[in-house]
Amino acid sequence: MRSVVRARPRQVPARVPSPATEDLFEEDEYGRTLLGSLIRAQLGVTVSVLLPAGVLLCLYPLLAVLLPGLAQATVLGVPLALVLLGGGIYPPMVLLGVVYVRRAERVERQFSDLLQDQ
Repeated sequence: MRSVVRARPRQVPARVPSPATEDLFEEDEYGRTLLGSLIRAQLGVTVSVLLPAGVLLCLYPLLAVLLPGLAQATVLGVPLALVLLGGGIYPPMVLLGVVYVRRAERVERQFSDLLQDQ
């Protein structure tokens, strides 16, 4: 036999925005400046990660064109092209992803701290 247990719904307190947060939504110079600084910081983080990622991804086909012998080369019976993909591209891409997340979280934390200080 099954029995259904139901809990009382939790009442979440209404979130009251701080005065600094309300400044973001006002159509004045201060709010635009705050949002503009956040957007510029996020863009800087994105570009600083996308540029190395783009270079890394462009190197693989460039190596294949410049060194056509790579297609026949093997390392311990595994084609060198797969070794380059598995060890030379994917781990750095994962590392770039981790770096991006940490930097983006830091920018958001700094922005949040800036709003709370006001």
